[in-house]
Amino acid sequence: MSAAPIKLAIRERTLDSGLTLLAVHNPGVQTYACVVSLEVRAGDEPDDCPGLANLVGDCLDEGTDRHDALQFAAAAEGLGAMIEGNHRGGVVMCPATSQQPATELLKRMVLHPAFPGREVRRVQAEILTEIQSEDDDPRTVAARRFRKEIYGKHPLGRPPQGTVAGVKKLKPKHLRDFHDTWFRPTGGYVSASGPEDPDAMLDRLERAFRGFRGKAPTHRAMPKVELNAAARDIHLPMAREQVHVFLGHVGVRRTDPDFYALSVMDHILGTGPGFTSRCSRHLRDELGLCYSVSAGITASAGEEPGTFTAYIGTSPEHRQKAIDGFLAEIRRIREEPPSAQELADVKQYLTGSFVFALERNSNLAAFAIRARRFGLGFDFLQRYPDIVRSITAEQIRDVAARHLHPDRLVAVSAGAS
Repeated sequence: MSAAPIKLAIRERTLDSGLTLLAVHNPGVQTYACVVSLEVRAGDEPDDCPGLANLVGDCLDEGTDRHDALQFAAAAEGLGAMIEGNHRGGVVMCPATSQQPATELLKRMVLHPAFPGREVRRVQAEILTEIQSEDDDPRTVAARRFRKEIYGKHPLGRPPQGTVAGVKKLKPKHLRDFHDTWFRPTGGYVSASGPEDPDAMLDRLERAFRGFRGKAPTHRAMPKVELNAAARDIHLPMAREQVHVFLGHVGVRRTDPDFYALSVMDHILGTGPGFTSRCSRHLRDELGLCYSVSAGITASAGEEPGTFTAYIGTSPEHRQKAIDGFLAEIRRIREEPPSAQELADVKQYLTGSFVFALERNSNLAAFAIRARRFGLGFDFLQRYPDIVRSITAEQIRDVAARHLHPDRLVAVSAGAS
């Protein structure tokens, strides 16, 4: 028996400033969440300041124009709230009884951060320690180089945390200038989810954010990410027992018309549970090459193209065998349709499990933003099961042939030689 379709009551209101407010009615719960997601893009970070946007996000909750860091933390704790910032805004989660003061606290954090020197330096030092520790982690080293090889000079080719040299040079003034320039209302979203009537939530959000003003900045055009002309194989030797291998090429945007067929393909190829994933079954279960293996193209798809990425951690003597195993499965899914049983298993999994991502108010609020940002429609959750069920085995083969390029893959590994 099919599950009843999910129906969400979502209301929308766009302010004169260009800020869009969204409210999701989630009856019966005693919690509330509010998400701010502004139009801050990867290319807005200066090329000579890698890690600036990330540091801005990490420092938003270190004090506002009305609170120092300790006062801000105490204010959130007093509301029973969890609040955190990011490079586009932030999120607060709290009991429904605290929604008004929690929303106000989120607004102050996102719109009026103080970036106090002492706290910025502390967070900066924590990030530098993390970057330096990751320099000794072969999986992270390989992943960073993989992104650089795929994206080249595109901003997405830089590690989001930045580099040691780049982060060291940042001062509170850099954070304030970035925030003043890019944290603007035009094209941004504030989305809330909770038990209150959605129109009442919109009224509350409008009262909180109607003073948020500012001229829309000009975003620079993003360079086009080209598919590499030929296969490349790079190994970064490190004194480790294992080798971590990333294999792939540039992927698709979330708005690609093949996205849903590719999502089904991903689960057949390498992202589904063990019983549906070919790569897991072949490389892990049959060949015994690893504990962890994955492959997919849709997980990283966003406003800019993501990547097709296959990953495996294995013994150094099995590196080429693992790459050959990936290539065999990629070529196979391009050339022959999946079996009826494979397709049925994945469809049942996808249509049965997607509801678990909607259990929290923060996820519902974030869904409303994605639905608007990517033009999905607020009825997407009702339509999604039928979209998945309509995909045919021949479509899987066709989209794999269009979007997977086994002869132009970049292989990057780090670890034992």
